[in-house]
Amino acid sequence: MLRPLIDILMTILLLLSMSYELIGTSIAEFFGFDSYDFAPIFHEAIGMLLIILFVYHTWLNRWWLKGIFKGKYNFTRAILSFVNVALIIDVIFLLITGVLMSKTVELVESDGLMSFARVGHMLASFWGFVLMSFHAGLNWNIFSGMIRSKMKVRVPKVFAIVLALGFVIYGAIAFVRNNLWDYMTLKTEFIFFDFDVPVIYFLLDYACIMIMFGIFGHCVILLLRKFRV
Repeated sequence: MLRPLIDILMTILLLLSMSYELIGTSIAEFFGFDSYDFAPIFHEAIGMLLIILFVYHTWLNRWWLKGIFKGKYNFTRAILSFVNVALIIDVIFLLITGVLMSKTVELVESDGLMSFARVGHMLASFWGFVLMSFHAGLNWNIFSGMIRSKMKVRVPKVFAIVLALGFVIYGAIAFVRNNLWDYMTLKTEFIFFDFDVPVIYFLLDYACIMIMFGIFGHCVILLLRKFRV
């Protein structure tokens, strides 16, 4: 059960890292800290913990890395490998740009390099958010198999389909409302947080966006396996 627990914790940390400004500011105001200094440090701590868990998650699945250049590739294996490699590259870029931006380490004094790191970190954050969600969907059968082996309750198929459609519809609305595509394509180079919106609504939006891309990934892998490509 360690694997699903690690995945659940990574999901929670991912949501916290995406809402760091709102949550960090709320925590700072509650304890009387300076939110300008506390929110970035809170984000760095969450981000580093998330990367550590990602490295551990990758180590638990090191059999995949050992076999990446072995055997034949069909379309399904190519898609899975592409998403995994893209995600690893994205996380490495997140780590590098995060260290360059760090207020704790303070390695960079150049405004130009700092600006590059900020934009690059934002770009990698949102693409990483989507890739992690899609990756989870591609591998959902593994996770759900572990859960089903421990639980006796079975969810009716019709209910699961209706629930999934609800998440997709709400996730699509939240994706547009929160301007994620603008961040992912650099149409907007600064992240906007609406402090008038309660944090719980922000987390709900991003959780549904995450589930939406997870459902997309799950549907893709089901189709690929159905047609055996």
